[in-house]
Amino acid sequence: MAFWIRAATLVIGSNKYDLDGMNFTFDVPFEDSDEPPVATVTVTNLSANTRNGIKKDDPVILNAGYRGNVGCILVGKVVGLKHKQSNVDWTSTLTVQPCAEEILGRIVNKTYTENMKASAIIRDLLNIFGVEVARCELSIDTSYPRGRVCRGNLKKVLTDIVVNECKSRFIVRTTGQLYITKADDGINNGVTLTPATGLLRSDEETVAIQVETDLNSQKTGEDRKEDTISRSCLLNYSIATAEVVKAQSSDLNGRFIVVKGRHKGSKTEDWKTYMELKPY
Repeated sequence: MAFWIRAATLVIGSNKYDLDGMNFTFDVPFEDSDEPPVATVTVTNLSANTRNGIKKDDPVILNAGYRGNVGCILVGKVVGLKHKQSNVDWTSTLTVQPCAEEILGRIVNKTYTENMKASAIIRDLLNIFGVEVARCELSIDTSYPRGRVCRGNLKKVLTDIVVNECKSRFIVRTTGQLYITKADDGINNGVTLTPATGLLRSDEETVAIQVETDLNSQKTGEDRKEDTISRSCLLNYSIATAEVVKAQSSDLNGRFIVVKGRHKGSKTEDWKTYMELKPY
């Protein structure tokens, strides 16, 4: 990664491509929501057979990064497709829905016995449908003295339990991972951003910003409603919704939580991760 040599692979259906020699663009947005926004991937000059073979609901996996440090930024399925010809070139634009949406859209109909805890119900429901749970921590682990009936769309059932009944956060990432966290908690995978690790200079700040750096701070939600800070770095697949990042530069110093952002790049431009940050 020291020389920032880009590397990526793209899977569309049963075909896998090494993107080193291919003209392509990608735009993968993410935000603090239980419904990840759709992404777009555009590839130039796929063969006629490949273009004709791409179908709705084909799986799409995009891994991107730099040599020696490549990771997944998108797992989804094709929900939109457009081919366009300009002179001798063909461009194929894929609209991709993160895959967890398909699983979470399934119908559930199950009744749980009295005194069952919310955490047990959540884990059971997710296990039934094979959803990957990266983390499950609730602000309130609600107990149901009379049991609970779970019927209908799986995502709606989970949202009712997690958000409304347990006062917690329900996050679905573009890689298909699902996080359930306490309302004010971030996801800390040890991301540190400095100019040496890809943090890009901002022209918006002229003085250093001092922020709260204690991850165990007891500030309330009202105290944390600071305006977001816009920053970008060279593409970092580890950065996603609700990620806690430590930023160290001449004009920014502290811990922040990612509110939203996007991974974006093309063959002729830098690959960047754009972030809206709040002090954490």
